[in-house]
Amino acid sequence: MSENITRLSLAQIRKLRSLTNAKRFNETTDEDIAKQIAADPDLYELTDEELAEFDLVRKK
Repeated sequence: MSENITRLSLAQIRKLRSLTNAKRFNETTDEDIAKQIAADPDLYELTDEELAEFDLVRKK
């Protein structure tokens, strides 16, 4: 089995275009998220207790 591996420098990675649609992301409401969770059997809404276990990480 052969693999296609592409090596990139950090500078090249920083120049890559993001695949994230920022406008759509920012306009997504809590109601939209709840609908997505309800429609996908592999997703579930985290409880407040589960969310409290996560640490907030901010980009410097």
